[in-house]
Amino acid sequence: MNLVHVRLLRLSLALFVLCCGVFTPRLQAAEVTSDAAIAMLEVTQVGFRAVHNKVAPALVSIVSSMEDTTATTNILGAPTTPQVRSASGSGVIIREEGIILTNSHVVNGASKITVKLNGGEDDLPAEVVQMDARTDLAIVRITKPGKYPVATLGDAGTVQVGDWAIAFGSPFRLASTMTVGIISATGRNLPQEEGAFSYNDLLQTDASINPGNSGGPLVNIRGEVIGINFMIYSPGDTAGSVGIGFAIPINDYNREIIKTISSGKQVERGRLGVSVGPLSEVMREQYGVPTGGAFIEEVIPGMAAEKAGILAEDVLIGFNGTTINDYQQCVRLIERTRPGTEVAVTVMRNKKPVKLTLTVGAIPTPSKSDLTENNTGMSVETLTTDLINQLKITGVKNGVVVTAVAVGSVAYYAGIRAGDIILSLGVADNRVEIRNADEFWAELSKRNNEPTKGQILRLKRGIKAPQAITFPKIDTSK
Repeated sequence: MNLVHVRLLRLSLALFVLCCGVFTPRLQAAEVTSDAAIAMLEVTQVGFRAVHNKVAPALVSIVSSMEDTTATTNILGAPTTPQVRSASGSGVIIREEGIILTNSHVVNGASKITVKLNGGEDDLPAEVVQMDARTDLAIVRITKPGKYPVATLGDAGTVQVGDWAIAFGSPFRLASTMTVGIISATGRNLPQEEGAFSYNDLLQTDASINPGNSGGPLVNIRGEVIGINFMIYSPGDTAGSVGIGFAIPINDYNREIIKTISSGKQVERGRLGVSVGPLSEVMREQYGVPTGGAFIEEVIPGMAAEKAGILAEDVLIGFNGTTINDYQQCVRLIERTRPGTEVAVTVMRNKKPVKLTLTVGAIPTPSKSDLTENNTGMSVETLTTDLINQLKITGVKNGVVVTAVAVGSVAYYAGIRAGDIILSLGVADNRVEIRNADEFWAELSKRNNEPTKGQILRLKRGIKAPQAITFPKIDTSK
């Protein structure tokens, strides 16, 4: 028996004595020796060290550089040097060839990305493989060939409130930081006013998460990644942790998304062509739905729901074998169904159930031709009531939603990002409010032929007030 075995035996005996103090009424707390108490803390300490040693090698710090290429001049009329901004975040290597899982907001808009390994001195070049803004997940690849240490993805589906939660990352650029807490809540849904998209099924933790932790792993006591650190709640002007942090769970749904974007593909999401909402107590009485269900507010002509016979004022109560509990669950079920899938649905109509069959459509993904239209490098879609509901957009009724932006394109360097809502073109008396995608492209093309250096686009992003950005003149000869 070596020294390690002897020590473990002593710790085990100490734990046994301490447990007796907890579970045996006759043994008083005062009889537990200080040595036994210290031994228990040492076991916990050894466990935390083991988790660190397992996870830390796969941890990376990410620096994203964004170059502002807006054409400007100084007071003498000479061109100014473009300004470069940088942002930092974290990530975790999940495949040994250098595939990193992080947040899309860590790398979105970056013209250059570098990563630094835990304990490493060199900045390694990296590139974005693919992003998914709806879940805020992204895959980054280290372009320098090598075999890199990896972390193991766990299963957030087994996580319960009260479980240990250990967060890793580079808060405030302090590399390889580890903090410990518990899982405070599971299945947390953020209110839609938190951003352009609604985020669901999040893990909440009191493990300290701060700016720079974004994209880093949240792990369990086995060192398995159960979530990707996502955001914190900080009231007022507070920029640091107050014990309310959120992580994107590593569950079956997000595993599929990680697999898809790791291959460079975009995530396909289902679409019925309906707008749904909650039912009030009076509505439940009138429509004959005492509990659950999603109220069909609008049916979009020509889409899957209309083709199947769904009508406005129907109440969707069953979808593909699942009972609808509320309208938010309904939206998630639709989105998570692969486009082209035939499903059975049940609606309440005139207080009677009606069974229908439909083929799920797709939320449009940009094609190559979209991304090169007018050489802008972006794709847009008319903002319909359906999209407002699907994307959880607030405060806007008309415009076009940007569905994708090609990295390095004109739109990219102008500062436009996927999810932005373009409201108008021009200023003052020359401003045109945008109502649909065709109108947007036609107006942009017409103005691009005018003798100006560019245009002013007014757009809305998330919960922020509308802002004006400069969109430069496009070289249509390319």
